[in-house]
Amino acid sequence: MSSKHYDVAIIGGSLAGRIAAALLAKQGSKVLFLRHEEAAAPTWFHSSLFLEKLLGTLGGRSCFIAQKPIQVLSAKARVTLNNDISIDKELCREFGRLGPAIAQWFEELRSQGDHVENVLWENGGLPWPTLTATARFKLLCMRRKVNWSELDTPIVKSLEQLPQAATAFVTDLLQGLSLKQITTLTRGQAALLWSQVMRPENLKEPDFSQLLSKRFDQFHGLKASLEDLEGINYDGSRWTGGQLKGGGHFTATHFLLGDTRWHNHFAPGKGSALPSPYCLTRTTTSSLTGQLSPLVASHIICGGERPLRLSIEQSNTQHYGLILSAGELQEAQLRKQLEPALPFARYQLADADGLRAPQAESSRAEKPRVWANLPLRIDTNLYCADNYALLSEMGAAGAALLGWTLAENLLIGRPHGKE
Repeated sequence: MSSKHYDVAIIGGSLAGRIAAALLAKQGSKVLFLRHEEAAAPTWFHSSLFLEKLLGTLGGRSCFIAQKPIQVLSAKARVTLNNDISIDKELCREFGRLGPAIAQWFEELRSQGDHVENVLWENGGLPWPTLTATARFKLLCMRRKVNWSELDTPIVKSLEQLPQAATAFVTDLLQGLSLKQITTLTRGQAALLWSQVMRPENLKEPDFSQLLSKRFDQFHGLKASLEDLEGINYDGSRWTGGQLKGGGHFTATHFLLGDTRWHNHFAPGKGSALPSPYCLTRTTTSSLTGQLSPLVASHIICGGERPLRLSIEQSNTQHYGLILSAGELQEAQLRKQLEPALPFARYQLADADGLRAPQAESSRAEKPRVWANLPLRIDTNLYCADNYALLSEMGAAGAALLGWTLAENLLIGRPHGKE
């Protein structure tokens, strides 16, 4: 690798970085991918327009499987989301005469999500941080009658339109889908999440991760260990290259930071505008074999104070629970939220490898982020490819959107980004 030049160097193995790497390599760019470990796609998230286009481009339609039902266990409602069951009937069964009004609210949210995703697709992804691209995106929104000021309002404002009996259920649902507090979500984020849940397919792992690796290797991308990277060179205006252990070095036109936890090490002072990496806590139960109700689905949102969801996983002949929550929960609180899903089960809880290292709770409440103006650019030619920092609430769909955006704008032959 000594003295080689690359079109793009990617630092950190985020899912968005892996997606961008595969797309860029397929289009003929020379890509160096330095990663400590490769992030897998969240198994919970449904399809999206960008995932469908991505898998069509990479020849991976087999990575989709039929939608898995999601049970939402809220304090006063139990609703199953499944293509085989009409959501309208579910809501009417649970909320009686209030059901049609709640169903209408969800239908408007789904329609808005579909509309937004189509506009983003027509734009080539997220708004790119150049004046020309921003102006073009605003004009496209005007033509397609997309009101971003409305989409960037907190979703809690929209909950005021719902019957009071449904507020807790919708809160638990959106918190479970996003693994974020409802107060941090915008209407646009909620709309995209809901439109994805309504799609008929789920993403299948490990097939999706294997496809990305296979395509990157097939199109001559080069992988190296992040531990071999000793530093990155900065000439005062842009990032130029890096040094590798053993005396090798490389140069690159563009750099993608796939893990913002590394930004102070490689780009001190350049990442202050980036959101903090999102913290998810992953916990596993001991064996639940023989203790599960036949009515329990494999994907469950457990309502309560914290966003929390439970997956029933199988290893050989044993079943166990995989729990994802926002931040860290005390065991008593965790068991309390799991009680509706596992009312009679006896189990032990154990920490699993976290998706992010646990962080101290912030004393300042997080606010909804202006989603149409994300900080994609960290510095002149350094871009953020960390979907956990920018689009954590969107899961694999957010990673596909971010990865596609980066690849679309950094393709070979566009040395300064698409203008």
